[in-house]
Amino acid sequence: MPTNTTNAARAARGLEHQRQALELRRAGLGYEAIGAQLGIGKSQAHRLVQRGLAECRAQVTANADELRAEELSRLDGMLQGLWPRARKGEAAAVDRVLKIGERRAKLLGLDAPTKVAETDPAGNPVGPRRVELVAPSVDGKA
Repeated sequence: MPTNTTNAARAARGLEHQRQALELRRAGLGYEAIGAQLGIGKSQAHRLVQRGLAECRAQVTANADELRAEELSRLDGMLQGLWPRARKGEAAAVDRVLKIGERRAKLLGLDAPTKVAETDPAGNPVGPRRVELVAPSVDGKA
């Protein structure tokens, strides 16, 4: 059993180093300074921070998936309640069913992305001007 205890202690120290490295990085320190504070090399400090960030991203993704599933379940419940009225042609129920469908499509990423152009306060396009190419006509004249 001493091996398991030793491994558990080593893992706990590693997690604490990772937590400290992330905290120091959040405070604005570079990898070299993080390594100096923790008594490790720059590359080890970099690995600790990257591993910690990867774990954070995985947790955020898992939480987002859970929340998405909960929201889809709520939408399903609402749809189930509205569906009989919508099938009878009640305009308000049909409207709500369509709204629920739109929300589901957004959550699931089913709609094609919408292109948004940057505009100034007056609503005029901002950025490089477009050059329009005109294809020559059949007789060779533009």
